[in-house]
Amino acid sequence: MPASLLLYGTACCKCFIIKTGEVIDLNESNYVSSDAVITDSKIGDKVKIYKNAEVRKSSLEEYVSIGDQTIVLNSNIKNNSSINRRNYIYRSSIGSYTYTGIGSMIRSAEIGNFCSISWNVSVGGGNHQYNNVTTSPLWRFHMMDSFAKNPKTDIELSKTFNKQAPCIIGNDVWIGTNAVILRDISIGNGAIIGAGAIVTKDVEPYSIVAGVPARVIKKRFDDKTIELLEKIQWWSWPKEIIRDNLELIYSSAVDDNVIEKLMQISNSIDKENLEGV
Repeated sequence: MPASLLLYGTACCKCFIIKTGEVIDLNESNYVSSDAVITDSKIGDKVKIYKNAEVRKSSLEEYVSIGDQTIVLNSNIKNNSSINRRNYIYRSSIGSYTYTGIGSMIRSAEIGNFCSISWNVSVGGGNHQYNNVTTSPLWRFHMMDSFAKNPKTDIELSKTFNKQAPCIIGNDVWIGTNAVILRDISIGNGAIIGAGAIVTKDVEPYSIVAGVPARVIKKRFDDKTIELLEKIQWWSWPKEIIRDNLELIYSSAVDDNVIEKLMQISNSIDKENLEGV
């Protein structure tokens, strides 16, 4: 078997990446299933990669977990994120403390921190040209016609990817089960995408959308509160400060008192940053 194809490892054991003949030591704090496949990737500390998962040409920061039979290609998964079983992540960036449900597909997307992505969600699937004679993509023809690696396939794929704009999903976004978010869509911070929704246009921050096609049901908060939450950006705070304020962030209904407390914390962080410059 070619040396660049497989990472050999066992539970609770020191594991090694075998990459083009070079042996790279992984930290003992990692768990990597013995049948996981890792190539050309950067793996952080305390990462867990489970049964039959594949990680190729990607970066996993510390405290990331990759579920059974999940494939991660050309992607960056930031710290403290959890990718569930049977996911497909391609050409995407996923922020800290974001998690996915079983069976979700994410392609060409930039996803922020603290997002909740449910089961069977599709983000950024490719579009087809409906004004051509056929809607079938040319790169697929070259691939199936030759049934082998073909330079024409690579050229057509490159053209396709270069034309594709990514989905931009903000921070603290909740995406419900079976939702579909089309290519080149932007979803603002704090938005909620209802189960089964098909999102065909941009979603403003803290909006709740649902339906086919998705439409705005209501805003989560009034405009002034949304403006302040956008300024506070609690999802970007240092981990230590978030940990010290879990009850405020996770268990408090938003009102003027909560907003004031959040703003005080945010202002103190800004002041500390300025003093450190």
